[in-house]
Amino acid sequence: MPDVSELAADLLPEPSAPLGVLAEYAAGRHGETPFLSDTPWALTDRPVRTFAEFAAAIEELADRLWAAGVRRTDTVAIVQRNHIEVEAAMLALARIGALPVLLSSMMEVGELLESVAKLDSPTVLVDDFGLARLGASRHALSHLASRVLTWSANAPQWTIGLGDREAHLASPREASEPFVVTHSSGTTGGPKLAAHSARSLFGMVAPMILILKTQYSKKDLNAKHLSFVHARTCAGTLASLETAIPMLSLCDPDPASVKEQLLLHKPTSLETHPNIFIHWERLTEDPDRPFASVQRFISTFDAMHPRTVRTLLGASDDPGAHYLQAYGQTESGPISLRIVGRADAGGYSPRNVGFPGGPIRIRVVDEAGAEVPAGETGYIETRSPGRMLGYLGGDDPMIPADAWWPMGDIGRVGADGSLELLDRIVEHVEGTESLLEREDQLLDRLPELVELVLVKTESGDGVFAVACVRAGEECTAERFQDAAKEVGLGAIPVRFWDWEALPLTGSYKVRRGVLRQRLGRRMEKSAPRQVKGSAR
Repeated sequence: MPDVSELAADLLPEPSAPLGVLAEYAAGRHGETPFLSDTPWALTDRPVRTFAEFAAAIEELADRLWAAGVRRTDTVAIVQRNHIEVEAAMLALARIGALPVLLSSMMEVGELLESVAKLDSPTVLVDDFGLARLGASRHALSHLASRVLTWSANAPQWTIGLGDREAHLASPREASEPFVVTHSSGTTGGPKLAAHSARSLFGMVAPMILILKTQYSKKDLNAKHLSFVHARTCAGTLASLETAIPMLSLCDPDPASVKEQLLLHKPTSLETHPNIFIHWERLTEDPDRPFASVQRFISTFDAMHPRTVRTLLGASDDPGAHYLQAYGQTESGPISLRIVGRADAGGYSPRNVGFPGGPIRIRVVDEAGAEVPAGETGYIETRSPGRMLGYLGGDDPMIPADAWWPMGDIGRVGADGSLELLDRIVEHVEGTESLLEREDQLLDRLPELVELVLVKTESGDGVFAVACVRAGEECTAERFQDAAKEVGLGAIPVRFWDWEALPLTGSYKVRRGVLRQRLGRRMEKSAPRQVKGSAR
C-alpha cells in the first residue's frame, strides 16, 4: 500500500516548464520514456512510441495548424475520435498559444453544435471521425464556426485541409491565462464548457505528481482508457510528462483488445471509468490472468461498486494491489483521495471517498450556507487549487475565486475528517439517505447485472430502476423486486435495457436526466410516492 502522507504538504510543486512546451522539455530530458498506444495514430505518419516521438508529433501538428493560419488569438474546438491524438492536438494548439476546446465526439450532434455556438465563431478542428459526426450538419455549422479545419487526407470542399506545413512560432500562454476548455459530463443536464488555466490544470494533478515522484519508478507503466477530452486526462498526460513515468493509452475498451494489451505490456497501474471496469470484470475469470501485473486500479470519475473492487483486487498477483479512488469534478479537480487494499475490500463502501490533501479544503453546509458539524448531512463545498477559471458561453455566473465551490452533492464529514458522498442533489429523493448506496447494494445482490441505475421520477417523489443484464445471463423482474425489497426500496418499477443503448457521457457515466425524459412518465405511473429508507 502506498504512503500518501506526502499529500499533507501545503506547498504543491510547480511545473518544470510552461505546459504548452512541456512535451518538448520532457523529450529533452527523458526522450526514450515509453509513450504507447494500443491503436495506431492517424494524424501523422511518424511512429509515436516515446516522449521524443510524441513531442515531434506535436511540433508537426503545430506546424500544420500554423500553415492553415491558426494563431495565438484563436479559439479552436476539437471534435476527434477518442484517442491520445486529442491530447497531441491540444498541446500543438497550446504551443502556438491558441485556446483548445475539447468536445467529446460521443455528444449528441445537437449538443456539439450548441457547444460550438457558445464559443463566438470559433475554428472547428476535426479528423475523419469528426467529419462523419458533423458532416450532415455542415450547413448549421457554417453559421456557428468561422471555418472547419480537418486532418483528413480527403478534405471535403466545406473544410480546409491541413496537408501543408510551415514552421510555427511557439508562444505558450501565461500560467494564469485560459489554457484549455473541457466540458462537464452532462449526467443531469447539458454539458457546460469549463475553462482551465495552466495553473489550475497543474493544481488538479499536483497531488498525484507528489505520489508519482516518490512512489513510482521508471519501471512502472500507467495504462489508461479514459475520455481523452476530459480535464482528468489532460492533467494525467501532463503528469506523465512531468514525472517521466511511462504511459500506455488504451483507446479500444473492448475486453478482448484490453486483454491483449495487458498481457503484452504488463502495466503496473490501470485507470479507467467505473462503468468500463465493470465490463472488464469478465477478464478476471480468464485463465491467462491479464490483471496479474496490476498493482494500482485507479478511478477518478465515480466511485466503483464494491463488487468490482473486490473482483479486480482478487485478479492481481501483486501482494500490494490496491484501488485508488479520487472524488472531484471537471470544475474543481479532485478534492479527496482514498486507497483500498485487499484487507479493506470486504468492508469497502464507495460512499466514503477519503480525505482532502495539501491545500484542498472541504466543508458541508446547510441550506443557509452555514457549516454543519461532523456527522451531520448537508451540501458539499470545497476550495481547491484545481478549480476552473469559469464557464464559457453564459453557463451559470461564476462565483469569486476565493469563495467556496458547491459540488452539487449531498454528504457529510466523518469524525476522522473523511468525506462521505451520499447523493447528487438533483437526484436525491426524500425518504432515503443515499440512492447511490442502494445501487451498490443491488449490484452486490444481483451479480448478473452489469449496470443498475436508480432514477428519480419527474415529480421528484418516486424512483424507477434501469437494469442492464450481462451478456449470456438472465435477471427476472421477480428476482429484481426481491432484491429491491431486501435493500429497503420496496416495489419499484424496473426497465431492463441493453447497456449499449444507455445514454452515456464521454466518460461513460449514465445520463440520468435523459433516462428520466425518455422513460419517466411511463415509469412514474407505477412508481411509489416515497422510497423507504434508513435516513439518519
